[in-house]
Formats: sequence, structure tokens, C-alpha cells
Amino acid sequence: MLTVSDCLQLEIFSNARIVAGHSGLSRHVAWVHVTGTQDAAEWLNGGELVLTTPLNLPKTPEDEAIYIQQVAGKGAAALAIAVGRYSKPTSVKMRAAAEAHQFPLIEIPFTTRFTDVAKAVNQQITEANDTLSQRALDINRKLTQLAQGHRDLRDLASVLAGLIGRSISIENNYFEVLASHSAGEGDEAWRYTLREGRTNPQLITALEEQGVLAEIHDTLQLAYLPQISEFGLEMERALVPIVAHGKIYGYLWVITDDRPLEALEHMAIEGSAVTAALMLLYQETALNTEAMLNNKLISQLIQPDNLGNAGHDSAQISQAKHHSLDMPTLFSMLLIKIKDGSDTELLSRLHRQVSRITSSVNGLPLVKGQLADQLVVIGLQKDIQPLIKQIHDTVSDTLQIVISGAVQGVKGARIAYQQCQDALYIARKLQIESTLISFTDLGYLHTLYIAGSTALETSPHVSFLRLLLQEQSADLFHTLETYVDEGGNGVKTAERLAIHRSTLNYRLARIAEIGNVNLSDPETRINLQIGIKLLRLFETA
Repeated sequence: MLTVSDCLQLEIFSNARIVAGHSGLSRHVAWVHVTGTQDAAEWLNGGELVLTTPLNLPKTPEDEAIYIQQVAGKGAAALAIAVGRYSKPTSVKMRAAAEAHQFPLIEIPFTTRFTDVAKAVNQQITEANDTLSQRALDINRKLTQLAQGHRDLRDLASVLAGLIGRSISIENNYFEVLASHSAGEGDEAWRYTLREGRTNPQLITALEEQGVLAEIHDTLQLAYLPQISEFGLEMERALVPIVAHGKIYGYLWVITDDRPLEALEHMAIEGSAVTAALMLLYQETALNTEAMLNNKLISQLIQPDNLGNAGHDSAQISQAKHHSLDMPTLFSMLLIKIKDGSDTELLSRLHRQVSRITSSVNGLPLVKGQLADQLVVIGLQKDIQPLIKQIHDTVSDTLQIVISGAVQGVKGARIAYQQCQDALYIARKLQIESTLISFTDLGYLHTLYIAGSTALETSPHVSFLRLLLQEQSADLFHTLETYVDEGGNGVKTAERLAIHRSTLNYRLARIAEIGNVNLSDPETRINLQIGIKLLRLFETA
């Protein structure tokens, strides 16, 4: 849009002089208005470059100041007064009023014809409007192409940043980055976002406490954020909700610090938010469809009912090939379980996170789905290993990740699933707190589990160990378990139990006395360890 400053660059204003209100030169000029009355403000709508002469102004400096206040109050862009020959310059009070209202007050020579001013300015307004129309059409065309083509959020971030010349971040409703594009230097908050892949959680908490997010949820409208230096927000932002069907699917962050947003930039941002909503809805639909098919395939793969049914197995192998998963080749199963399975919101969020992680690793043949409170990922053994670290680094300690051994074929899928379930059970019974559990690392523990509770009947030390488990001797049981787990190393045992070595020696002596066992004998320690793990697996809570 044309500004007062732009108008003053025209030839017709070459001899003009700005006498007050320099800070208002960025005001937009919508049209030219010539006034010949002292109540000029009554005839204004806003945006006018007002032209007049001193003869049409009030007679006293005090009334002139009121005149300026009224014209500026109606939203006029500027006031240009023709002075010279018989016309006096603007008064001090008039200039002071213009300065106070940041309202440009311009003196032009009395020889300047108002018709020439109107013609020159209106021509510029027309050209500016034509330019705006072209820009608007360009914005609409580019966003339409994004929405209709096979483009993603990264393309949208790049296009929007190019249209408005500002840095853009597109995030989901958990403020995790889906796409971003830098259009210049950012502040610490921006660098945090690029580095960590999400907006600083402390900043989000601050916005919640200030009621900003609640207001956005209520209005579903853009909000401007001032500087919040304690969280690195040193440049102002526009936070725009991405809305579809009245639901917020994510947010657009726009750095606005260097200059206010123009009308066309608002249009581009709002249009981009709509485009992002369409893209996210499409992604959600595609993910839901894929998840439904994957869940069905995984359920069929792990069902034991059809074990040995060659036709059933062949059908499942054919379906897996649609995911580029070659089941005759060695593959593994990755199972992710929320420790508190009732947290359905966390499970849904985790599913989206895992989908993004697996999708970001291009070309890997993977099948992923959700079964009850567990997420399952099946992939070739050589391919699934690199994913483990990414998922492990992303998820929180409220989860357990289990990796099966290497298997083959449909029968192998059932075996892998059972391995993961066994590993979860063993970890729970033995109070293994590790977030990542590998089935192949369980070794003899799984053998004991497969042996079942009847193995307790043949263990030579079970009666003695049960005695140690009694409440008054529970410390002795735990001491013995730690001692045999450490291979009879007294120093490490004392460190793990955080007790003095003399205390450990006393307890070991008492254990040996109660059970009439030789704890220095490796074979005895192995038998005790087997008995302890059997009790943990099948009797203790």
C-alpha cells in the first residue's frame, strides 16, 4: 500500500516540507481529499491525504490544535496545507498537536494545484493496488498449488517464508517441529527450536500461565507475542493456530520483530494456516488408514490359531511384501509399551512420534501398528537397529522398549511377539528398570521362565531361599541376590547395597549358616542364583 512517505517521493511534492509528525510517515494513503471547511473531520472516513489552505482552518492557534486532533482522530493519513504569498505558515500549537498525535503535517507551496496532487497520488494508489492484486493472486496461486499437489509441510514453510520474508516454524499441537524455514537471523528461542526440534517447554508454560494459549483456543485467532527475554524470545512473534473443524491441529510461528505484518502478509499467513490444516488432515487420514491396515496385518501375523496353515502364511507374506518387507529374510520386532497403559493420550502421541521417526528414515521396509497398549514395529534386522536409538532418545522414561531376536517367516513373527511379551513379563517380575530391553540379553532368565514354576520343585535351595524371603530376613535375601548377581564380588556387592564391607560379611556369614551353604563355591552360587530367579519369576510379587 502507498504510504505518506511514498507520496512525498513524487515530483509534485518536490518542494514540500514536513513540519511535524515525522514518526507517522508510514501511515497508509487510501485516497486524496480536498476540504474547504473548518469541520473537515466530519467528512473523513480514514486513510485520506487531506489538502487544504490556511483560509479553511480555524482562526485561533488553540482551535487549529483541536482541528489537528480531530482530523488525526478520524484516521486521516496526513494533512498538507498550501502556504505562501497571502497564507501564513502553520502555527506552533498546530505543529505541536501534529507531533503529539504522530500525524504528518506538510506544507506545500501555494502554487501547487490540488488537482495535480490528486492525479499524481491517485495514479500511484492505482498502481500500488494493481501490485497488491498481483501479489494477492500470486499468494493464492502458490498456496493452491501446494494444497493440490504432492507437496508437504516443508514446501509450505519454504513458500510462506519466501512470500513474506520471515522465518517460519510449523509445529503440531504439542509444539514439536514439523517443518521450518529460516529467512534471516533468529533469537535464542528460534535457535532452541531448530536445535531441539520443538519450542522451549518453559516458554510454552509461560504462555499458558499468561493465558495466551487459552485465548487462542477460545478465539482460534492469531496472537502477537511480545519479547520474553528470560526464555530467549528476544524477537516478537505471531502465533497462528492451524484449525480444522474447530480443532487446533498445530501452530504457525512467524518472527515479526523487524516490521509489522502487512495486510497481504496476514492473508498469506492465514492462507498458509488453512493449507497446513488440509495437509495435516490428509496426513491424519493417511496415517489412520495405514494404521488400520497395519494393525490388521500385525494381528494376523501374531495369531497362533493358524500356525502351520500354509495358505494363511502365504497370504500374510504377500501382504507384508506390499510394505516391502521380505519375511523370509531375517527380521526383528520392536515393541514399545507405556508403563501406565491407561494413558491413552500419551499412547496416541507416542504413535505419532514413532510414525514421524520411521517415516523420516526413507526407504526402510517397516510395518508398524498398535495393539492394545503397545506399539509394534517389524523390520529387517539390519534396518531396525538404527531406529532403536532414535526412538529411545525421543521417548520418555515412562516407556519400555523391547527388541526381539532375529526371526524369519510368519511363524517367526509369532515367535518374535511372544519373545517381546516374555521379556516384558521377566522385566516386571525381576524389577528390571531399564527402558530398553533386548530379548537376546535375557539368556538363562528366559530359559527359566520357559521351564515354568514346576522347576522350583527340583531346585535344591528353594526351601532355604523361601526362609530368607520371610519379612525378618528379607535383607538377607536381597543381599544374597545381589552377591550372586555380582559373581561373588564382595566389593561390588557392598557398593550396590550401599553398606559397609563388614556389614556385608556379617550378612553373608549369617546366610551361609542358615542355609548351610558354601558361598565361595561358584557352582553353589549358580544354583542359588537360579533358585532366586525362579522365585522372582513365579512366587514373589
